[in-house]
Amino acid sequence: MAGHLVSLKLALLRNGLRRSNWPQQVALALGALAGLPLAFGGFLLLALVPRAEPEAGLLLVEVVFLALFLGWGLFPLLSFAGDASLDPSRLALLPLRPRQLVAGLSLAACVGVAPLCTLVALGGAVVGFGTLGPGVVLVVAAVLVQFLLCIVGSRALLTALSRQLRSRKARDLVIVLVSVTALAFNLALQVGARLAERLERADLEALRPAARVLGWLPTGLAARALVDAGEGRLLPAMAELAGAALAVALLGWWWWRSLDRVLTTAEPAARQRSRQPAGLFPRSLRRLLPGDQRGAVAAKELRYLARHPRLRVAWMVSCLLGLALVVFVALTEGLQRPWVVLGSLAMAFLASQNSLNQFGFDGAAYWTHVAAGADPRGDLIGRNLASAVTGMVTTTALALVLAAVTGGWLYVPVALCLGLGVLALSLGVADVVSVRFAYPLPDDASNLWAVQGTGQGCLVGIVQMVAFAAQGVLLLPLVALVVVGLVWWTPALVLACPLAVVYGWFLWRVGLGVGTEWLTGHQPELLAALSVRRAA
Repeated sequence: MAGHLVSLKLALLRNGLRRSNWPQQVALALGALAGLPLAFGGFLLLALVPRAEPEAGLLLVEVVFLALFLGWGLFPLLSFAGDASLDPSRLALLPLRPRQLVAGLSLAACVGVAPLCTLVALGGAVVGFGTLGPGVVLVVAAVLVQFLLCIVGSRALLTALSRQLRSRKARDLVIVLVSVTALAFNLALQVGARLAERLERADLEALRPAARVLGWLPTGLAARALVDAGEGRLLPAMAELAGAALAVALLGWWWWRSLDRVLTTAEPAARQRSRQPAGLFPRSLRRLLPGDQRGAVAAKELRYLARHPRLRVAWMVSCLLGLALVVFVALTEGLQRPWVVLGSLAMAFLASQNSLNQFGFDGAAYWTHVAAGADPRGDLIGRNLASAVTGMVTTTALALVLAAVTGGWLYVPVALCLGLGVLALSLGVADVVSVRFAYPLPDDASNLWAVQGTGQGCLVGIVQMVAFAAQGVLLLPLVALVVVGLVWWTPALVLACPLAVVYGWFLWRVGLGVGTEWLTGHQPELLAALSVRRAA
């Protein structure tokens, strides 16, 4: 039975490649090639560093083993929606016992690029700690136990959370986890690189308490067994290896119990909402949005922002970039200057970039606007109003946080005025680009970061680069005025505030007029562009 499940996993991988178009196949190949350098990097790290720095060997192995275990626990959760082999409920109709499924799914989990890269990286520990004699057997056993910890722990967690992962709330949580994980990984690399440069031999003594704490985790027991076996301490190595194997057995029991519950228990029915559905206009914005077509479109766009997964991804990434800026300023010496508050203008610019394809999220549903005879000008103004509200909220929040970090409270009004001007100017460019070069978004819900789904990725990229260049050229007068105010003549910043608002409003009106004029007579063409058949 295990062989059949392994064959099924291979068939899923093969059929997934056949169904994918060539850009997705190239992306998969590049992803696999990107994993190999990481695997060989881990191999060299575990093979060379312990021999060069024996005192740091135990802590290094403990950190690497823990990172592998956490990676195996996290990344399958993120890819649950797109990997058919991860959901155990798909096997509920097969006449198989949980014990058979545990054995078969364990072997099937060892098939793929990620298991291969993990084994390659762990192989470096055998080279780094293996010695001639009976200790090499325990070294290999410790590596295999660590691999089993990753496989069994990952599958047990997936099975226990499988019902929750199929819900919309879980997909929302995945968006947050992916974005935060990417930011945390980047920050960890930068902080780790800086600490590694300053680390001296004397500092290793200060890290020994951390090594002792990590050593009592299941991954730490496997790491300690590996190091002790390499140094010839066989009895402690056997005891620690037994503790790690016991952890594998406990995870396997948890997996078996969770699998039995998933296969034999029906999912509860969805709860009926007891409250009345909310109206179109959010309560907090009823007094701010006009009670006409413009306000209705703005309210619809704001609801898209709260409910559409791809829009949440875009805004989450923008907010995390702002958070990264705050962290970078707070940790970098010499950047706690008051004028750094003007860096909050980046949020206004990023907010406007989501509007370069502001009709793409409607897709073929844009036919309702065409059939209803909606005024194109009111439609564009409503979309711009929603972007302006969200853009100014995020810009204000970032400006206040940066002011709290740097003490540049006097620059907050300047940043808000400039942000409003930058946002208006960028939306004027977006009104032209979004109607002349609209494109639909892909239907694949498993990759919320995909933006091109019709084979026109190069054209989309070129158009967006041209839009960025146009926005940059139009921003040059404001940039020049701000530089003059920061370097030579401070009153120029006061002068820049009203000029930025007027200048941005003027260019927004120009872009709105150009976009409205074209859209008034070409709504069927825009609908056709948004209704292009997605690539299979």
